[in-house]
Amino acid sequence: MEMSEMDLPLLERWLTGWSLSRGVPPPVKENGGLRVEVGMPLQLRRYVFLDAGQALQACADRIHAPHIYLKAPVDPAVLRAALPARWTVETPGYLMQGPASMSRQAALPAGYTVETSAEHGARLVRVLHANGELAASGRITLDRGTGVFDQIVTSESHRRLGLGTVVMQALDALARQANVTERLLVATEEGRSLYTGLGWQLLAPWATAVLPAPAQT
Repeated sequence: MEMSEMDLPLLERWLTGWSLSRGVPPPVKENGGLRVEVGMPLQLRRYVFLDAGQALQACADRIHAPHIYLKAPVDPAVLRAALPARWTVETPGYLMQGPASMSRQAALPAGYTVETSAEHGARLVRVLHANGELAASGRITLDRGTGVFDQIVTSESHRRLGLGTVVMQALDALARQANVTERLLVATEEGRSLYTGLGWQLLAPWATAVLPAPAQT
């Protein structure tokens, strides 16, 4: 899929999976974009738009409370140029689409085990060390043919052992069992290299802006 083919339904599928994973209400369409009531102290609400055009800009003009996020599949510089100076643009991410079969495999190192469980609307994969430490984890939501991969994390003391790949393999196996035809995630800069090595493709840059809380005096 090319960036020019990006559409709001794709963003809605990703955001629905993200919401299921985090245990928050599903997105609703509003004023040309999507809104999720996250309800967390540091993220009250998020709005997702297809671009940084008039709909996003009008939304930004209406917002004055902190901890409300705007997101769009655009370069962060484009989002920065579209917003008033009071908005802070965060570290960029990357919207990515996964292959039907990952291009790299990794064996589980000795001394580690893999567990799966359910939490909220997601399936959770955890890699545990023999000493009981949580070494790596990730989750996936499976909804109407779309698998959304979320919160792929490897603990600092267990890195460079291929555990991120192990987690992705386990999540992908769950996707195959559910006959998923679309795999989506939003990656950090660090995660992007892992996913690219597994055959994932970049759909678009992912930009985030937030109104910070007022400075304490």
